[in-house]
Amino acid sequence: MNFAVCVDANAGARQAARERAAQKDAIYAQEKLKFFNKETQLDRTQNRNIIGYSRDLANAEVKAIYAAGQGRLAVQDVARRYFAQQSVDEGGRSRRFGVLKYQQLLQKRAEVDSIVDNMYGRNMAYAQEGARRTYLAANAAGIEKLGLPAQYGAPVMLPPSDRLTGALNIASQVASIATAVTTGFPGLGAGKSSLGDLGSNFTSRIDPTFGHVIRTFDP
Repeated sequence: MNFAVCVDANAGARQAARERAAQKDAIYAQEKLKFFNKETQLDRTQNRNIIGYSRDLANAEVKAIYAAGQGRLAVQDVARRYFAQQSVDEGGRSRRFGVLKYQQLLQKRAEVDSIVDNMYGRNMAYAQEGARRTYLAANAAGIEKLGLPAQYGAPVMLPPSDRLTGALNIASQVASIATAVTTGFPGLGAGKSSLGDLGSNFTSRIDPTFGHVIRTFDP
């Protein structure tokens, strides 16, 4: 294991931050995928709405054409009866007989023209506006279901390295060990001023952190 990592007091916090960041990245990727699927669903919904809008307009046109056709058939029937019942004026019928039949024909034609005008005018406008409102409402509902895109939020901050605190902790541990070694030899307190006075059973080594010599006793 790297010595620098060992003495980094924030090593645990930095690793925890990396794990939180990785977890947050995974959650964000999942939310992005969900939103992408919703966008795809919205595209399909809007395509269906366009088809529905076109069908509504076509249905209104078909109704108008059908009403006009029925009206023309009615006029045709009245005209047929009018001409079939025409009588030759031989002096025995009133002239008002033919006028009354012709008035009926004109009245039926006027009724049919009014119906056709309404179907292609006011009623068609109502149908088109209704289809447009239905289309817009369906699109609005689809957009509402889409919701907001994925938000990553605040990034996870990586704590800085703290090797100074780690070095101080090691120094404190070394000092504690040295104290324990000193107190473990009563002879040091009975006239012997240093570990060197105990004899040659000491091993010297250089501390890699601070560069000073450390002597350990070999019993």
